[in-house]
Amino acid sequence: MRHRLYRAGCLIFLLLLCQHASACAAAVSAALQLCLTSVIPALFPFFAASTLAVSCGMAQTIGALCAVPFRTLFHLPACGAAVLFVSFLGGYPAGARMAAQLYRNGQCTREQAADLAAVCNNTGPAFLIGMCGNGVFHSLYAGIFLYCVHIISAVLTALVLRPKDMPAPAKPDDFPQTLRAAPLFVQAVLSAGCASLHVSAFVLVFSVILSLARQTGLFSLVLSVSAPLCSAFGLSDGTGVLIGLLELTQGLAHLTPHAGTLAARLTTVSFLCAFGGVSVLFQTAAVTDGLAFRACLRGKLVHALLAALVCAAALHVVPTSWLESL
Repeated sequence: MRHRLYRAGCLIFLLLLCQHASACAAAVSAALQLCLTSVIPALFPFFAASTLAVSCGMAQTIGALCAVPFRTLFHLPACGAAVLFVSFLGGYPAGARMAAQLYRNGQCTREQAADLAAVCNNTGPAFLIGMCGNGVFHSLYAGIFLYCVHIISAVLTALVLRPKDMPAPAKPDDFPQTLRAAPLFVQAVLSAGCASLHVSAFVLVFSVILSLARQTGLFSLVLSVSAPLCSAFGLSDGTGVLIGLLELTQGLAHLTPHAGTLAARLTTVSFLCAFGGVSVLFQTAAVTDGLAFRACLRGKLVHALLAALVCAAALHVVPTSWLESL
């Protein structure tokens, strides 16, 4: 039965592609521009740097400094401290990819890598402060506020989802031998290039899916059904939410001042950035070889809920007038 549904879905997708070929081509063109100007420039350096960090043993160096508090608080291997650090700077899915790299290099188990990927798949300051703060709210302070909320909620997510048992301390003998500089650099650059292409491919395909949803009227139908729920949360227009749940960057562009109150939009952006969108989930699956899809889905859902709650609570302390200033 499941196979028949898959085949029917593929057939419908192909027919829709033929019927709306021009719209889909325009969506791919716009997505390519996004990848070339935003996605690849933001992710490629961190993909390369994180691969080098794992291969040369830097994750163990950072882990040794943070071993006791990191293992005690989160019940994760000490080398995961470097993964969490990279995830807060490089954005998704750089942290999850680094967790998978640790597993491939034999520095943690498959289960530990999945647990790491679930809580270390975060966005970075360039996106939250640049795209969300300056781009969406035209306020540097709003971006800094959102970044602080993101970090706090990510740490809470790691505490909520921490494994039951604390991992054993790593032994120096367990660490892989460091490669020579030239092969190490070549491997890191090639790996980062492949990962960037994988991420870009999912940006393209989800742009096509979103375009088809608009062309067929499905998007308008879902928007009308969800309108009362959005209104209850202070949003007069749920377009940004629906698009953001599928593809984050395009969704944020619709959260303009007419979409709702400042507090409602801040909370919505905090939720969406923590979740990342379905596109980010599949991007993560691509760069981790499907290592931790279910774990990442669980982590993103918990993180999104906590990010919305932390943001809403913080807005009772931080005056919104501060967040409207540059």
